[in-house]
Parts: sequence; structure tokens; C-alpha cells
Amino acid sequence: MKRNLAELLHEAAPGAAGCFNTLNLDMALAVLEAAENLGKPVIVGIASRHFEGMRTALRAPAYLKAIESAGIPATLHLDHAAPEQVDMIREALDLGFTSIMIDGSHLPFSENVDLTATVVELAKRYGAGVEGELGAVAGEEGVADTGHDAPAALPYTDAAEARRFVEQTGVDALAIAVGTAHGLYREAPHISLNTIEAVAAGVNVPLVMHGATGVGDDAIRESVRRGIRKINFFSGLLQTGMDEVRAQAGVKHNDYLGVLQSTHTRWRVLAEAQIRLYASVA
Repeated sequence: MKRNLAELLHEAAPGAAGCFNTLNLDMALAVLEAAENLGKPVIVGIASRHFEGMRTALRAPAYLKAIESAGIPATLHLDHAAPEQVDMIREALDLGFTSIMIDGSHLPFSENVDLTATVVELAKRYGAGVEGELGAVAGEEGVADTGHDAPAALPYTDAAEARRFVEQTGVDALAIAVGTAHGLYREAPHISLNTIEAVAAGVNVPLVMHGATGVGDDAIRESVRRGIRKINFFSGLLQTGMDEVRAQAGVKHNDYLGVLQSTHTRWRVLAEAQIRLYASVA
């Protein structure tokens, strides 16, 4: 059941919706099956860094058919579009994406506001929702072997700035910096729960956590209690897929379909665990 970003996050409350970036239809189907098994809304994403390499113009119709056929609310999301990728955003909207994340977090505040407001206005014409970001998250989106130290020294999102950003842009959701990073961690990160609570108290939109792979379950639950309503999870899917490849490396058979099916099952089980965790305060 196709939804835009705002609709889906509303339906997921008071829990958080999982956003799972995917690299092919089978990965997307595993995520949708996991959500259907639990009866929970879900966001299926494609990262901007993969948009062209995946030949998304060809794949999007199949993604959308799967979403529209799912027995739960679901959204097709373009993740981490950069300031120079507004043309990609237009293409995604034309293809039927109902959620866009514009990442101007590395820009000066005023430039981030202007860029995000422009994307919000564009997405409104399509009935799509927009996620903005204030406060840069460490690491490189879509790379699962970065091995971060816990980024406790990075600055957190300022609550007063977040309130002004939401008011001036009209975003449907706001990604904030709370101590996470894209990729994998060498040690569990410290999550600034006070930052989440302070930002949530000052804005009227759902808050987003990026870089959830490796964040402890208790920290996830408490983050949701404090105001996180969308959680991005991707590196764990990549790692799980490659674990299956490595497990199959010594086999003598040529049962490629069997390998695809076993990978699909591992993705589904992992996505189910995350979706269940994110919704556990509901």
C-alpha cells in the first residue's frame, strides 16, 4: 500500500519506521515480506550513490508494483540526495518515489534552508514527502566497511537551530546528529538521548536516526521513546549479504537460485528483527 513519507510515519507512530536502503528487487522484497509478517509500515530506499548504477529508471516500476501489492503501508524513498542532485530528485519523483531525503547538512545553515525548501516545494507538486538533515552524520553512506570509532566528539544538532530549520523549510521529517555514523563501528556509539529529547520538544515533525547498524537495542528503544520516528538501516544488510557469499565460497554446486534464496531469507530475518525493535515502544 503506497504512502508518502508523512503518511507512513504517522501510521508507524508511536514506534519508529525502519528505512532499509536496497540494491536490487530481491532485497526490497525481503524487506517488504519482513514488514508484512509483522504488520508494520516500512520504507524501502535507494541511496543516491546507487541510483544510476542500479539503473533505477528500469527497476522503479517493479519496486512500486511490489509496494502497491504489499499488505502494509510502504514508501519508496530516495536517500541522501546531495545539493548537486536536484535533477536526480526530479527523476525520482517522475518515476513515482513518494519520499525524498535532501542532504544539505554540510552547507551553511542558510544555504541548507534554501536548498531544502526548494526540494519541499518541488516534492509537494507530486504529493511526496521530504526529509531534511541538520547536523552532519559521520561516515560515507552506502559503504559498509568503514570501521568507525564511536563518533562521540562530533557536534550534535542544536535544538534551537532545528526549530528554525523546520519552520523555514516545511520538511516532513528531520534527520539529526546524535552520535551515529554511516557504516560499521569498532565499538558501540554513544547516543545523545538528551539531544533527541531537546530537538523533539521544539519541532512538530518526526525525527530521523541514520547509521543504526551497530547501535545497541536499548539505545534504539530509548531513542524512539525520546522522539526518533524513522531509523535508517543499510550496512547490516550489506554485511549479511556478503556473509552469505563468503559462506558459499567453498561449495561445489551450481545452484545459484538456492544461493539467492538463502540470501533472501537472511535479509528477511534481519529486517524482521530491526522492524520489531523499532516498533517495540508502540
